Amino acid sequence: MSATVAVREELAHRAPGGPADAAAELAGLLRFGGALTLSGGAIGHTLETSVGAVARRARVLLDAVRTATGLQVEASVEVHRRAGVRPTRYRVVLADAAPLLTALGLLDPAGRPVDGLPVPAGGDPAGEGPARPRRARPEAVALLRGALMAAGALGEPGAQEPDEVRAPGEQAAVELAALLARLGAPGARAAPHGDHWRVVVKAGDQVATLLARAGAHTAFLHLDGARLRRQLRGEANRAANADRANLSRAVGASTRQLRVITRALGSPGWADLPEEVRAVALARLANPEASLAELGGLLDPPVGKATVHRRLARLLPAAGGPDGGDG
Repeated sequence: MSATVAVREELAHRAPGGPADAAAELAGLLRFGGALTLSGGAIGHTLETSVGAVARRARVLLDAVRTATGLQVEASVEVHRRAGVRPTRYRVVLADAAPLLTALGLLDPAGRPVDGLPVPAGGDPAGEGPARPRRARPEAVALLRGALMAAGALGEPGAQEPDEVRAPGEQAAVELAALLARLGAPGARAAPHGDHWRVVVKAGDQVATLLARAGAHTAFLHLDGARLRRQLRGEANRAANADRANLSRAVGASTRQLRVITRALGSPGWADLPEEVRAVALARLANPEASLAELGGLLDPPVGKATVHRRLARLLPAAGGPDGGDG
């Protein structure tokens, strides 16, 4: 099962909320997962999905809204099985549903389609616009849940594709991006993509926050665990690379120092070098893999790394060349 289907399945099996939550969730489902229809002068709506649990969820939400509002709407479910590997499609068809669609905010009071987010019960999910009051957070979360079940696409852990929600138009995408920013994803961006609009969230921690808010807790734990593993793996790789680089530099410095010491030993100036310089040179010759700090600990009395470095540098004149002495 893909991550997208797993999220939709989990959200579809959540315990339903109260009437206001049911209305907002159903509005999100219908707005992002279907289209208005016109038959014989009557306005209806068809929700299409590839996940059977989402179609069943739509029926449950519809029953809750009908009970709360007293509106009677004829609804039917169609199953379209496709040949080959293509998934079965489920359609929830609402006939002569203008009063319900108006109550859910998909139609305005004049019966015209709403371009932005549906606003059942008079709240504004994006919290914008002087003419609309701010929507309560539980309803905003319910609308997000409906949008994710209808059109959310979650990339597999480690995939390059961003997580997104496909939107029916520019206004709906812009308002959904504002809603996601309010709910914990300030990086949400509305953008055109081919012949449609989408809202993209690239930051893994923000995607995880939205999943947790919507109620997809299993998906949240899976995503957050995968993100943590990637983070730890990246930190381990960076630490290993740094260790390799430090070791390479240390080996190079030690090799150069050994060349300088070998030349100094065979030069007439060796006997003229101070005792402490000759001592550190012989310590390096006997311990080619030791660090400067370790060499300092072998001397009597022990000295620090900087002192060892300076003493090795004093071998250069006796070696007769500029090579070595660093590290």
